[in-house]
Amino acid sequence: MNPFPLRSQAIRGTLIFLALLTAFVGSSGKSAEEQLRIEPLDRVDASRFPEITLRFRVVDAQRNPVRHLPPGQFVIYEDGQEVHRFDPQRTTAQPLAVVLTMDTSGSMESGGNPFGRPSKMQAARQAGERFFDRLDPSARSGLVLFHHAPYHRENLTRDRQHLKTLVRQTQAGGGTAYLDAASVSIRMLAEQAADSRRVVVLMTDGRDVNSKLGLDEVIEEARRHETTVYTIGLGEPGRNEWVRTVLVLDRSGSMAGAKIAALHQAARRFVALMSAHHSDTTVLPFHTWPETPGPFTNDRNALYRQIDSLQAFGNTALYDAIYEGLETLNAGRFAEKGPIRRAVVVFTDGADTSSRRNPLEVVARAKAVEVPVYLMGLGSDDEISEPVMKWIAEQTGGEYYRVRSPDDLTPVFEQLSIRLHDDGIDEASLRRLAEETGGAYYHVRDADQLALNFEQVAGELASVYSVTFRSHRARPDGTSRGIEIRLGELVSGHTGYATHGLITPSMNALVYLGLLTVLLVLLAMPGWGRKLLRTSSSISSSENSP
Repeated sequence: MNPFPLRSQAIRGTLIFLALLTAFVGSSGKSAEEQLRIEPLDRVDASRFPEITLRFRVVDAQRNPVRHLPPGQFVIYEDGQEVHRFDPQRTTAQPLAVVLTMDTSGSMESGGNPFGRPSKMQAARQAGERFFDRLDPSARSGLVLFHHAPYHRENLTRDRQHLKTLVRQTQAGGGTAYLDAASVSIRMLAEQAADSRRVVVLMTDGRDVNSKLGLDEVIEEARRHETTVYTIGLGEPGRNEWVRTVLVLDRSGSMAGAKIAALHQAARRFVALMSAHHSDTTVLPFHTWPETPGPFTNDRNALYRQIDSLQAFGNTALYDAIYEGLETLNAGRFAEKGPIRRAVVVFTDGADTSSRRNPLEVVARAKAVEVPVYLMGLGSDDEISEPVMKWIAEQTGGEYYRVRSPDDLTPVFEQLSIRLHDDGIDEASLRRLAEETGGAYYHVRDADQLALNFEQVAGELASVYSVTFRSHRARPDGTSRGIEIRLGELVSGHTGYATHGLITPSMNALVYLGLLTVLLVLLAMPGWGRKLLRTSSSISSSENSP
C-alpha cells in the first residue's frame, strides 16, 4: 500500500484547518469593533436652530451599551459635510443627576405567591437598590415616592446607602399619580442640578388616575428644564375601558356616631382614587327604603357633597338597595359608548330588616344584567348576615370584604377602588412621556425581571453621548437634513431632522422673480385661451348673422 496519498491527504487537511483557524482568528480580531454601531436615542433637537443637539450611544451586537470605545474621534456630518468632531472623553465633563421616581400604590402589593415569586412591591424594592448600585458612582441621585400623590422627596445626594434604605422601607397603598410625581422630580433637578445632565427614571404599574397635571403639561415642563425621562411600565397593558359604579351606602339608624363619620371618610377615599378621565359613579343611599340616585358623574366635589350629607336614620333595606343599584346601572346601558366595566359596590353594618326583595332575586337580576356585586360588611357575626353577603358576591362574580371596626373602613374602600379602577399600564402615555423628552420606554411584564431593566437603564445613562453643533445651513427653509455620526471607519449611525419654515430657493432674487413671473403667465394662459376662443366665436357669429 502506497503511504503517500494518505500523507498528502493529512497535509491537505492540516492546511485547511490552519486556514480556517487563521480566518477565525482574523475575523474575531476585528469583529468586536465591526459589530459596534451608533444608535441615535431620539429625534434630533432643533428647537434652538441653528444650534442642533443630538443624543446617541454605541452598542454591541446585543444592543448592550459600550463604554470602552475604539480609539478615535466622533465626527458629525450634516448632508455629507463635516460640522463637528469631538473626543468621547469630552462628554464626561457634564455631571449626571438622576431622580428615581417609584410607584408605591396599592396595586404594587399584588403579584406574589407562596412559591417565592415576589410581589411587585418587593421586586421594586430590590430593583431600586440595584439601580443605585449600578448607577455611575459620580452621579448625584435623588428619590421621589408616590401613590395617589407624591409623598416623599429626597434631595440629590451621593449617599446611596440612605436612598437604598428609604427604598427598602416603602409600603404599598393608595392610588397612582405618576404625572404629578414626575413633575416634582423635574423641578427638583431644575433647582438642584442646573449644571448637570438631568434624568428622571419613572417606574409605575398602573394608569394615572389621581394626578392634577396632564401629560402634555409634564412633557412641556421636562422640555423647558431640559430633563430626560425614562419610563418603566410594570405589568400588562391596560385596555383603557370606562369604569362605572354605583355606591350603595347604608345610612340606617345603627350607623349613628363613629360609623357614619367613618363611612364619610371611606367613601370619599373611594371617589378620590377613581380615574378622573375613565370612570364615573353615583351614590345610592338606603335606610328603610332605597333613595333615588343622582346622575353618573366623575365630579369629585359633587360626589363628596353627597357623601358628606348622609345622616343615620331608619331600618335596613339591603336587598332592595342592591337590586336598585343593578337597575340603575342597567338603565344607563343604552346611552353608553364603547366598552364599559360595571360594578355595584355595597356597604352595610347590619342584616336586612325591611326589603321586599330576597337574595335569590338579587342574584338572578345581577346575572341577567351581567354586573358583579362587591359587598362590605361592618360588624360582628350577630350584626351582619355574612354568609348571605358572601354568597351574593360569589354568585355574581364580585367579592366580599369583612370590616371589623370603623377604623378599618377606609383601607377597605381604598383597596376596592384600586381593584376596580386599576386597568394595567397606560403604555401610550408612558411611551410619549419618554420619547418626547429624549428618553426611552421599557415594558416589564414580569416583576422578577424588573431589576434587570433597572440595571439596563442605569448602564445606559453612563454611556449616552450628547453633542450640540451648529448647522452648516443656518436658514430655517423647511427642508430635511441628514445626519451621520461616525467613529473611525467601523462605526456609524444615521438620523435626521427638518427645520420649521417656508421652503425657499437659494438663488439670485431677480432670477427668482423672473421665474415666478413666467410661472404666473403659464398659469394664466389657459384662461386667456378660453377668453380668446369665446371672443373669436362671438365675432364669427356676428359675421354670419344676416
